[in-house]
Amino acid sequence: MYQIKLIDNSPNNWVYASFFADIKDKIAGSITYSGSTIASPYFLLEWKSQLTGKIKRFNPYVAYGYISGTKIINRYVYFLNKVSLTAADDVANGLIKVGTTDMPYGFYDFKIYEMSSAADYNPDNAIGTLWTGLMNLSQTGDYKQSVDYTEYTTNDSDTESVYITI
Repeated sequence: MYQIKLIDNSPNNWVYASFFADIKDKIAGSITYSGSTIASPYFLLEWKSQLTGKIKRFNPYVAYGYISGTKIINRYVYFLNKVSLTAADDVANGLIKVGTTDMPYGFYDFKIYEMSSAADYNPDNAIGTLWTGLMNLSQTGDYKQSVDYTEYTTNDSDTESVYITI
């Protein structure tokens, strides 16, 4: 599971959200580089809120194939995105607005697709699905509050109910 924890960004318009993905062995096409970034193939990221069912599909801000001083060349791709609480989406440049009623803090189904074009946001056209998993989007600081989960321990007589506090 990926944890994306945003830090209070009230003085700025956006913050970076980054993660390593163990997907290099699943990439069907050959990888070409521009410096340390992957020039091709292209990647499509998909976040689907488990609370609202809303989906955002976007290109990563940058996908690194290797990083100076860190040996990730054989297995990992290092993705860098920009996440904002105030700026509008810019899906072509990896900027996603979160903390809204459509994209609240909490759990997301998360997919990474290999694409032949950066401008294609339809997963039906994907060369392949490189990763499917879970993501938890949370935030620290005073600007917005993260989701608080409450464990219920006093419902011993009702063993088939599940309570979620939002």
